[in-house]
Amino acid sequence: MTQKLQVSLKIILSLILLGYIFFTVDIKSVIQILSSVNLNYFFIAILFVILNYIFSSLRWLYLILENNKPSFFYLLKLYFVGAFFNNFLPTSIGGDAYKIYKLGEMISSKTNAFTATFLERFIGMFALVIISLYGYLSFSGVEIYSFLFVFILGLVSFFLFLLFYPKFQLRPQKLIKFFEILDKVHTSFMRYRNNKKIIFYSFLSSLIIQFSSIFSQYFVFKSLEIEIPLNFAFFSFPLIFLSGYAIPSVNSLGSQEVLYSSFFSSLGIASATIISASFLYHLVRLFVSLIGAYFYVNDKEYIKK
Repeated sequence: MTQKLQVSLKIILSLILLGYIFFTVDIKSVIQILSSVNLNYFFIAILFVILNYIFSSLRWLYLILENNKPSFFYLLKLYFVGAFFNNFLPTSIGGDAYKIYKLGEMISSKTNAFTATFLERFIGMFALVIISLYGYLSFSGVEIYSFLFVFILGLVSFFLFLLFYPKFQLRPQKLIKFFEILDKVHTSFMRYRNNKKIIFYSFLSSLIIQFSSIFSQYFVFKSLEIEIPLNFAFFSFPLIFLSGYAIPSVNSLGSQEVLYSSFFSSLGIASATIISASFLYHLVRLFVSLIGAYFYVNDKEYIKK
């Protein structure tokens, strides 16, 4: 399947999901709900997204082991620009590709740039799973979406495969180039074996990052005068975020609305309110990503780098 076809299918799926949502929800009710948003809580949600990016950039800085590592502010700008690109690229991984490319140029190693960015995401996912499990244990009677945990298990398996990769000696000739790339990635990963403190600090910062993400969505609901139990928020929002990797869509458009409806309808929240909250959260991320648009368009030194 070509890349253009994959992108087209993800766009089509997003449109289908959005179409389904808007045909089953009273749009007039959604507009009425959005007109009564509490702006104080809305801006608090924006601040939590910005806090998320600040600590994410700090975590990324920890994981870059090169002596010529870029500055924290440069990585923060990359994060904002990546968030801006996520508005147009399929899945939230699209912005990561840009960040890897720019970081690879800075440290003169695309492989090490990939490794640092992958580890940053992987540790963040691990923190999400822990938070979600805590939320589930403290909020009984909620069914876990098993396919998302299977997806995480697959990521863990891939990580373990890289750790024990040298023991796999069977290498078909047709895949020799693929294994050469894996050799480079594995060598890059092994640099972290003696840097356990960095991994630990990255995990601690990941907890702050993920709680910031959860509270940004929590305050979006509060801006609509909806109080979600915190333990349910800890359970549901991480799984909704992880679905952005498992379900093909454009920056979670469509898939987020469907999952919001699936989770929060169990709390007795009206469909129009749920869709309004999902739309508002898209809007929060869009507003914050415009900072990245500013950096990309106006910072000439940044573009040259």
